[in-house]
Amino acid sequence: MAKLHLITYGCQMNEYDSERVAGLLRAQRYELVADERDADLIIVNTCAIREKAEDKVFSKLGELRLLKTLNPELVIGVMGCMAQLHQEAIQRRAPGVDLVFGSPAIARVGDLVDRARRERRPVLETGEGPLVKITARPPGSSRLRAFVTVMEGCEKHCTFCVVPRTRGRERSHAPETILAEIRSLVGEGCREVTLLGQTVNAYGRDLTPPTDLAELFARVNDVAGLERIRFTTSNPYNLTPRLIAALRDVPKVCEWFHLPLQSGSDAVLERMNRGYTRARYLELVDTIRDAVPDMAFSTDLIVGFPGETEADFARTLDVVEQVRYDNVFVFRYSRRPGTPAADMADQVPDEVKASRNTRLLEVVNRVTAERHRRLAGRTLEVLVDGTSRKSAGELSGRTRCNRVVNFDGQGRVAVGDLTWVRVTEALPHSLRGELARRAEEAACLSK
Repeated sequence: MAKLHLITYGCQMNEYDSERVAGLLRAQRYELVADERDADLIIVNTCAIREKAEDKVFSKLGELRLLKTLNPELVIGVMGCMAQLHQEAIQRRAPGVDLVFGSPAIARVGDLVDRARRERRPVLETGEGPLVKITARPPGSSRLRAFVTVMEGCEKHCTFCVVPRTRGRERSHAPETILAEIRSLVGEGCREVTLLGQTVNAYGRDLTPPTDLAELFARVNDVAGLERIRFTTSNPYNLTPRLIAALRDVPKVCEWFHLPLQSGSDAVLERMNRGYTRARYLELVDTIRDAVPDMAFSTDLIVGFPGETEADFARTLDVVEQVRYDNVFVFRYSRRPGTPAADMADQVPDEVKASRNTRLLEVVNRVTAERHRRLAGRTLEVLVDGTSRKSAGELSGRTRCNRVVNFDGQGRVAVGDLTWVRVTEALPHSLRGELARRAEEAACLSK
């Protein structure tokens, strides 16, 4: 068999796409290998959200070009958001690349690779194609937890973001195809799915007849053998009372919600074209916590957006203090070619971005550590997904609120089990616990 090596940068959607490519190429008799030096085909799945991510990709492509001098038959492909955004520029900057293809062409990856080998010239395929539900995965990929794409594309047009250009318009997969994929995964041992979409809570409005994420939750909840449902990423603009009610009423939906804020300043949110205000965001958080008191929140924040003043930044710090997030992803604003924000006046100097990034992380680390410590003494449901990274004699799993817990299984539980663990210690990035005899407290702490 020919040998394939995959390199993935970026989001969970990219991880999912890489799995699909590996599964499709396996049908073309490609074996997935861990070492790029053993490969006949290397595909780099790229991210274009930030300049730093692009720099990493071009650096890696430079390394792979050297590898190709040792193995002239090696085929190098680039897929994902950079492929869609930069197209011919990739082949100019990285002449060792044989194939560039966007996400809509994933279903044809086998044919594209064959064409690149046969024609011995660079192949470019970045046009929009029909929406195809691809369920192929490589053997050995984790089946305990799995990503499932429910929609693709985005139409929000935030002024800092390239996703509408790289992923195209919003298109939802039919509920029946999603359910068929989940049933298949459950049949292979999957117990938790994460429903993916660039704006996942906009799911279904383009279908005939229209549906929504709340209805999809209810249908996925009925899949026998599945224990947990997660979803990401949501936009506050599309958060409806019906969806909030589903968070409360659908038992398998976990108490963890990734709800990007981006900025706590109304002036900055307006320049970002986010479609909501600070007050509206905080109202939504309160409404969700009224419905699900144990909800854990994570978010994305951008510092140094064009025109962001010190007062604007202070408002972001204030929201972090108010919401008390369980996890926060902080990014320095990065100018993306072709986006409105790249040409805005009042670009924030790099040294100011760096300072605000540091100051925000200090507040985030304090707040999340306080949330973390308050889990000590609680008894939480844990899905056991492997052994501890630091101790092969211990098991590791995740709570419904997405916290990692390491504990001694005492020979009573195994990977794949749902069990109850009493938290004995809250460490900076994980919890330690011990098996509990009963469910003293079932849900994750939120206040």
